[in-house]
Amino acid sequence: MRSEEARIGASVRVRGDGGLPSELRGLTGTLSAKWGNPWGGPEDLVLEVRLDDGRPRLFWNHELEGVAGA
Repeated sequence: MRSEEARIGASVRVRGDGGLPSELRGLTGTLSAKWGNPWGGPEDLVLEVRLDDGRPRLFWNHELEGVAGA
């Protein structure tokens, strides 16, 4: 997910690639907060996602993708 696409309330899905545990891949939720990365560029965000099962979880923006039509 590009940083400009990261909007509070957006529906997101955990991407299937990368180094995340397999049990997280493909889960969906709602973007609930975002913070800039003080060690990276403006394109690097830490995003809090309220997963559909109610758990909050932090992700880097590149670990998520928007859910089309949601």
